[in-house]
Amino acid sequence: MKKIGWALAVGLSIAQPSWAAENIQPSAQVVESDEAIIQTLYRNSYTYWQMVRNDNGSYNDLYPLDGKSKVGSIANSGMGLVALTIGHINGWEPEAEKLVIKSLKVLTGKDPDFSVPRNDNNTYIHFYNVETGKAIGDDWSPIDSAIMLSGALFAKRYFHNNQEIADLVDELYETTDLRSFIADYRTGHIYLAAHKDGSFKRHKTKVFNEYMIVADLARQQEEDFGNMGSDAIRFWDTWYDTLKYTPISYYGKIPVLSAGRSRFISMFNFQFNNYLVHHFSDSQMYQKATRYAAMADFQWWQDQGIESRETYEWGSGAGACSTGYCVDRIALPGDKDLNLEKIASPHIVSGFLPHLERARTDLIAMYRDPDKRAHYQLKDGSTILWRYSTTNPEWRADNIQAVDYSTMLFGLAALPENLGMEFFNTFNDYFNPEPADYRKPLPTISETTTAAR
Repeated sequence: MKKIGWALAVGLSIAQPSWAAENIQPSAQVVESDEAIIQTLYRNSYTYWQMVRNDNGSYNDLYPLDGKSKVGSIANSGMGLVALTIGHINGWEPEAEKLVIKSLKVLTGKDPDFSVPRNDNNTYIHFYNVETGKAIGDDWSPIDSAIMLSGALFAKRYFHNNQEIADLVDELYETTDLRSFIADYRTGHIYLAAHKDGSFKRHKTKVFNEYMIVADLARQQEEDFGNMGSDAIRFWDTWYDTLKYTPISYYGKIPVLSAGRSRFISMFNFQFNNYLVHHFSDSQMYQKATRYAAMADFQWWQDQGIESRETYEWGSGAGACSTGYCVDRIALPGDKDLNLEKIASPHIVSGFLPHLERARTDLIAMYRDPDKRAHYQLKDGSTILWRYSTTNPEWRADNIQAVDYSTMLFGLAALPENLGMEFFNTFNDYFNPEPADYRKPLPTISETTTAAR
């Protein structure tokens, strides 16, 4: 195997007092401050997660903007559990512990009224019917199971004094065994899915991508439960502990962790790993890699020469598109265009908030854009930002996929004035025996004044 070098080695306005409103003419337009926009998006992005959660503790795959959906997603159970901790710490979800327990009982099969299906080796189905619990398709998925398990472990560490949560999560961890999905540590392959009987489908994935979440949990399970012949520890040490063999693609002079030497990956891969894998969020090396990815994404959009596009419109992610569901990626000049509709993803811009300074101003600019192309309304009237085409203004998404939208909430939560990256870096440290030591940042003067209004 050829070694690949890597350039990542470590190296407000205060609100007006209420009496001032008397001097405002009726025709005057109220202009939201930058901070007010950030807080509106932050709160509304949590509202979204309340709306994709069902009373039985399951989570829908998506939020339909027209109609209803009965399709549930096991990955969204994990993202939803992380969302509940954000709702709880902000005082938006006082019953969060009860809601976490409800979901965990569904996942462990301890709810007498509803459960989600597993296959013969306890891997969860990707999609299922949220009313019946019946599996949809035959995609018994290690990545969806790993995201679910990560969210459960996140909630366990956050609600560290709740023994019922701890017991349910421990049972999930002990039974959701991901070690067998390590196909070959020498080539970096992980099985993408299994059949109902537990046998593996033939397709495999190769680093670098979101399957770092699978590899991280498989490595820990091998340490805790013993070797099953999966070589999970060797896999981790070879491909993720360092970047010695990890493929790099260059966009111009910007090095980007990739699945191959000339093929980029969708940017959600960096963001999922950042918020759910402690080794990633706690590593200067990986944080620098994520910053480079954000820089490459932004630059690719500038290089497209789209006359109808503003500079602040960018973000290569996944989600709704005119053909159904698309996974957008940047590409080298002359390569196959992987985003034909030039769909901008605000949730990717938000997911990069901890890594790229301009992401904050660009997200605010997307909100303020006079055409409001990124604006979508939830059923309660809340405004959120979602995908839109920069070349086809007639197209509008008809649904919002929750697993992809998760990085909107997580990125906003990671802002220093909200929870900061320390929040994620503290509570994704799942196997740290020491109690979590985290304190929410004190509100700024502008936040306090806005709240008072």
